[in-house]
Amino acid sequence: MDEKTLIHRALDDPILFKLSTLAKEKGVPLFLVGGYLRDLLLGAHWSGFQQVGMDYDFALPKECSSFIPTMEHAFQFQFFKVGKEEAGTITYRMMKKEVSMDITFFQGETLEEDLRRRDFTINAIAVSLRDETCHAIEGAFDDIEKKLIRSVSPHSIDQDPLRMLRAIRYLCTLEGFSIDIRLEEEISSKKDLMRHLPGERVKMELDRILLSPHPYLGIKSLYELGLLLVLMPELMGLENLGQDKHHHLNVLFHILLMIEKIHWAFEWLTRTGKTISLTREDRLALYYASLFHDLGKQDTYSQDDKGKIHFYHHESFSCKRAEAIMERLRFSNPLKNRVLHLIKHHMRILNLSSETGESALKRLVNQIGEETPLLVLHTLGDKEASRGILSIQIDEIVEGHCLRLLQLFAQKDIVHPPPLVTGHDVMALGYPSGPKVGEILNFIREKQIEGEIRTREAAIELLKERYNSLEVKK
Repeated sequence: MDEKTLIHRALDDPILFKLSTLAKEKGVPLFLVGGYLRDLLLGAHWSGFQQVGMDYDFALPKECSSFIPTMEHAFQFQFFKVGKEEAGTITYRMMKKEVSMDITFFQGETLEEDLRRRDFTINAIAVSLRDETCHAIEGAFDDIEKKLIRSVSPHSIDQDPLRMLRAIRYLCTLEGFSIDIRLEEEISSKKDLMRHLPGERVKMELDRILLSPHPYLGIKSLYELGLLLVLMPELMGLENLGQDKHHHLNVLFHILLMIEKIHWAFEWLTRTGKTISLTREDRLALYYASLFHDLGKQDTYSQDDKGKIHFYHHESFSCKRAEAIMERLRFSNPLKNRVLHLIKHHMRILNLSSETGESALKRLVNQIGEETPLLVLHTLGDKEASRGILSIQIDEIVEGHCLRLLQLFAQKDIVHPPPLVTGHDVMALGYPSGPKVGEILNFIREKQIEGEIRTREAAIELLKERYNSLEVKK
């Protein structure tokens, strides 16, 4: 695609056409920059993980800042500021339905200086909406054609170390792209710069990598370039930690492989007719839980007198280490709690035997609740990333339990059973308010889930039979 065609394709967009008309009327040099133009050149239009609506980036000389309220008036929306004034990183952002816009002022005095300060050559392209002209760093069009992620300048990483993560994000989201060998070498040598970045900025890029079409490629690249262990030093103790005969890999490489096997788990369930629909937050909870689930094995490694390796109660230690990482990276409390819930229970299905009965499965679904589908996917991915002799022997058992748990999850009276009795009913037998009342209510709920009682009358009768006032006096 030549420059003239690129400009015409951009102005075919109604929003850009309107902005071009406005820029011409006001005589304002407004530039469309970056990813939108790159994707036009690639012919990239995808759905699912990445593109939802239209995402526009604009550059503007600072002396033309009065054009921002003009845009707001024309489109009936309002920009908000992100970034820091003192660092010169202010972005004016608008997000409305399926449209988002970012406006930044030139970094430098001219557009050419601004383009030289951008991250990668594939993004250092601009189209003037006022003049209908195209501007680009030398090599930008060639690199897009070669599908090569290359730094604009030798100072690019030093200007913003987050660009190291962004390079890997593009590797995962731009199909068929590779990272320039010199950029890989620079990332490996400058990886320690990541330690000083705000946690929320790091998490934003990690989220995009995990939500990309190729999360395993992203996590594997993070490890190979040295970034993963800088960002999460808690993983270091797993690199050379061997495991039992359920596993064929050391702990860290089992974790990396599990990120890939989550996709296998989706496909396997689809083949069995059990399609699971997950939100963006569901996927993040699942992938982060996969990344953190075995952190505690370095704290619980032991060998018995027969040389057998054990990791007793490693789940609770994994939760502690995972919580430290998530605090540092500024996870939201809801996401953090979901990740910890999955880690805490990640061995539950794997530890079930062929003799496990229906009642136990129903209780498990009730205890795991709405996270049951995520735990099933986590379990299948974990199993498939563990190709030791003992793991292969329990494949059918684990898979059978997973399918049955999904069937039970569909029965909402198991996940959220309507209460048959209340604390007042228990206290009417003579029990004071306290933990004992909750313990009794849990017992009644378990019997209800197992199908032994179905009515309030049956629950009251069971209460009177098992818990009477005589017990209170003991």
